[in-house]
Amino acid sequence: MRKFLYVLLILIAYTAASAQGKAFIPEPGEGLSFNTSSLMVVGAGGAFVPSWQANSQEVQLLRERTFGLSHFGLAYGVGYSGHFYHGNLHIDVGADGGQTLQNLNDVTYLSNRLASEYVDGILEFRYRSSANNKGRYNRFYVGAIAGYRVDSYAYFQAEDYRVKFYNIGGFNTIRYGAYLKAGRGPFNLYCYYGLNPIVTSGVLVPELGEATSQNIGLSITL
Repeated sequence: MRKFLYVLLILIAYTAASAQGKAFIPEPGEGLSFNTSSLMVVGAGGAFVPSWQANSQEVQLLRERTFGLSHFGLAYGVGYSGHFYHGNLHIDVGADGGQTLQNLNDVTYLSNRLASEYVDGILEFRYRSSANNKGRYNRFYVGAIAGYRVDSYAYFQAEDYRVKFYNIGGFNTIRYGAYLKAGRGPFNLYCYYGLNPIVTSGVLVPELGEATSQNIGLSITL
């Protein structure tokens, strides 16, 4: 009987030690995310012809709270984003401040873009799988962004001429949408779905008043 108790105690201790060794310990949350993506304009008027160069660049600073000893966490923070609408439309600003929309289909130029920049607030729901022996894990993050516009401009460059107009009107003061980050390691797929119109007033309304933005690219998480 005494031998049986000894064996039973040894088995219980071994089982407890094994269970403890397999307990999930959350990975430290990433505090920096850099998102670079191709920008697609959906719902634009027929005169607007986007260029493959259109892109968005975002930097996010995040802090995470994990849900106990689980695979889930909630991150929140702030970011700064720039959205560059390369295409065939240019806004010219006169000496009196009046804006004129120009179609550049028959014009030769090196670069032409409209741009808007935002300070963003971010909320991100995170899931991470267990890490392998190299510390790599699968990542699936779903987030929401709400941003406030701090700048917008029009830029045009030809071979012998370059001009940049700051603080052009019309771009939406607020931007908001949802995004997804998914992958393994520091490089991940990034997709963003904008829910607000790109512009709300001014000379761009006929072409972009019903348009929203969608992005697909890479997220680098550190």
